Amino acid sequence: MASLAEYCSIWPTAGGVQFYTQIVAPQGSRRFLSYLVGWCVLVGEISTSSSCALNSADIVAALVEIIHPEVKWKPYMTWLIYSGFLVAPAISNLLPKYLPALQIFGAFFNISNGFIWAIVFLVLADKNSSKFVFSEFLNTSGWGPKGWVFILSMYVPIYGLYGTDGVMHLVEEMHNASRDAPRVMIWSMVWAGVTAWLSAIVMCYTVGPNWETYLEETSSYVAWFMDVLDSTYGGGIWCAIMMMGLNYLIIVNMNTAGSRLAWSMARDRAFPYSDYFAVVSKRFQMPFRAMMGFIVLNLLTGLLVLGSSLAFYAIISGGGVALQVSYCIPILCVVLRGRQHLPPRPHFDLGRWGYAVNISGLLWSIVTILFYIFPQYVPVVGEIANASLYPRMMISTNRLQMNWAIVILAGVVVFGGVYWYWKGRHEYLILSNSVLDDNVVIHGEAVVSGRDAAAMFGQPQTEKRLEL
Repeated sequence: MASLAEYCSIWPTAGGVQFYTQIVAPQGSRRFLSYLVGWCVLVGEISTSSSCALNSADIVAALVEIIHPEVKWKPYMTWLIYSGFLVAPAISNLLPKYLPALQIFGAFFNISNGFIWAIVFLVLADKNSSKFVFSEFLNTSGWGPKGWVFILSMYVPIYGLYGTDGVMHLVEEMHNASRDAPRVMIWSMVWAGVTAWLSAIVMCYTVGPNWETYLEETSSYVAWFMDVLDSTYGGGIWCAIMMMGLNYLIIVNMNTAGSRLAWSMARDRAFPYSDYFAVVSKRFQMPFRAMMGFIVLNLLTGLLVLGSSLAFYAIISGGGVALQVSYCIPILCVVLRGRQHLPPRPHFDLGRWGYAVNISGLLWSIVTILFYIFPQYVPVVGEIANASLYPRMMISTNRLQMNWAIVILAGVVVFGGVYWYWKGRHEYLILSNSVLDDNVVIHGEAVVSGRDAAAMFGQPQTEKRLEL
């Protein structure tokens, strides 16, 4: 994230890594690599929104199954609730002037619930020993080498760190973006890492000696909360409010970041009907069409639940791989071409630690990609994708499941490649280059002032092919 924060301080544009790749990649491949990176980020953000909405739907399903066991839950019920949790946050996105207040409320909601949860569970829950928490090594995966099992165990925690790069897509709506955006990216990552680690410690202490029984439930968290609080309604409602509230806030942020990315890519003609999606709504003062397109893709993704959970969970896990690939490509280009090609960066400069940080980040992303595409459990049969992002997916039968994330990544490459060959290679960054050709903004001043500023930042000036 430090490497991307440095690039964000140099090129604060809504495209984020899509634009960084356009600048730092070799001349002959920069258009295609930038195009591919943009698609990877978009798929990753769709998978994040979808996973949050599905988690909320699973919580509702778990509550219904526990409180009303006579109800036979159907897949279409999951999709309807899933759709509601995708559409409802869009209302908040239509009121952009209230989003800062919502973010402040979200921070208070998150921190206060975290403290209350930790205190209540440390007081009421059956405790595990410190030896269990810090010394015992639990391996239910079927893999033998402990080192590899430890690496695979990062699968779920890494998911909690996603989203810290979302500010890259909002910089054209920020004041002093070159200075403030890198700070937000770094400190949000630090905060997320520290709080996630502390939460894991509290969870290990308070999950109790019968923790394996929770893994068999539709939603492990709901059953756990009910047991600790000794109340079906009290524990279930608190868990639902806390988890679904967090999911709501995450989806609002994903809608915001995803719509800005889609809008930026549409300005560069990366999509079918790019002219339509590149419009900024005067009424809502935001890329309304791009956001609606983003939400529709999420809704269509959820339809997979009606047929098979295999495809849906594969998209969720494949989205994690796609995001890591998008992070890797611009960093790899800088490492291979040399940091001397980067322009001055007065607000955030890695300095002499640049290569060390870049290479470390690159290696970590590669390791992350590896454990995202490896099956979490062995032996393996190709029955169902293992997303392992939420408790419902972490049932004991997972040891017989295949991880289809690599198939989703291949699908992104194939689909993007087909459109690239058909139309994208003739239009993307040729008919329009949003950063070089215009000063489109949503609020406030343009951060990158068109062609001249981009040239100062190391992008060679070229003749405009078409005025838009």
